[in-house]
Amino acid sequence: MAKTPRPTALGDILKQVVRKEGLGKHKLEGRRLARKALHDKLGPELSPHADVASVRTGVVTVEVDSAALFQELEGFHREELAAAFREAGLKVREVRVKLAAK
Repeated sequence: MAKTPRPTALGDILKQVVRKEGLGKHKLEGRRLARKALHDKLGPELSPHADVASVRTGVVTVEVDSAALFQELEGFHREELAAAFREAGLKVREVRVKLAAK
């Protein structure tokens, strides 16, 4: 009699994804802090149009879905975003803004 394989537990699948993608607790916490700081800084009208794409060794990359918002953040508000990220406890030396591919 063949034994039916036991389904993989969701927790085990998540652990594999986290390990594979290099998403340790430290990186997830930094991204969570950056997201909160970004959304607090942009407010309820603009925050749905921007997200933190990555947080890596002093560089936070923000992805936006609007060319107008890209221009505004890239040109005028990058330093303000960097200050907001630092206030949230992140060690940020650079903020990069990129336009999301549609």
